[in-house]
Amino acid sequence: MHAVRFFRSALLSFILLILSMAWAQWPLLLIDELGREVRLEGPPQRIISMVPSHTEKVCALGACERLVGRDTWSDHPAEVLRLPDLGSAFSPDLEALVALKPDLVLVDQFSGAAQALEALGLSVYAGTPQTLEALFEYLSIIGAMLGEGARAEALVAAIRGEMAAISATVIEYLAGAPAPRVFYEVDPSPYSVGPSSFIGGLLELAGAQNIVSDGLGDFPLLDPELIVLANPEVILLADAPYGVSAASLLDRPGWAQLAAVRDGRVVEFSQVQTDLVSRTGPRVAQALRVLAEALHPGAV
Repeated sequence: MHAVRFFRSALLSFILLILSMAWAQWPLLLIDELGREVRLEGPPQRIISMVPSHTEKVCALGACERLVGRDTWSDHPAEVLRLPDLGSAFSPDLEALVALKPDLVLVDQFSGAAQALEALGLSVYAGTPQTLEALFEYLSIIGAMLGEGARAEALVAAIRGEMAAISATVIEYLAGAPAPRVFYEVDPSPYSVGPSSFIGGLLELAGAQNIVSDGLGDFPLLDPELIVLANPEVILLADAPYGVSAASLLDRPGWAQLAAVRDGRVVEFSQVQTDLVSRTGPRVAQALRVLAEALHPGAV
């Protein structure tokens, strides 16, 4: 897993090196996460994004007006809600999508949407970042595709600076004390996040000791007994918008005695907070702040 992640990061870094030397040179040739060659003759003017985080990236790079369609879950910034809703990447409205005549469609690498859309003759880029560093790389890649390479570079620098400031504040607040043991719940199965995942990286910067070990994967299904044995000091409920609450944890065997439950340190995220933390988009510094405030109230 680490070797694959390193290779992907190295490949993206190489792509970005080439792009940094040729922002304004067209045609632009890219290799997406599915190993497909994507050729753009010029900056796309009719873009469809089937990934909420990519919708946000396009808008953050000053190209919101080029979007002509979106997936159901794309809701930020608010202006994208006026765009046609084309369903999800796993069940897109292909007829409506083709009718919009996009010159670029942004999709993920998991849903199979890229293959279906490519078969219809559309230009499709498949890929979504899975780590913090990959997020910055994707901002640069999408910036290059939009012809906004310099703007993407400035945006990445600004985000990195804001995140560094938040992390430094947390480190100062902890003053050498150990970071709290934290359980981040994706859903009540319970699924959580590993240290190497995007959210896992944010947790570390926010001053958390993730109870999930790296060897369990990025989004592991945990044995509830493991959580009880780990005895987290803080529990973050990203599934609170879907009905899970601090009170409902009392019904789980052994959970009433967890330090987080006993001490009232179970944080119920709002839908906005859950979206912020789960999307690998340009609001990542805000996501880090959400986590830092949940873990260390009053510190940031």
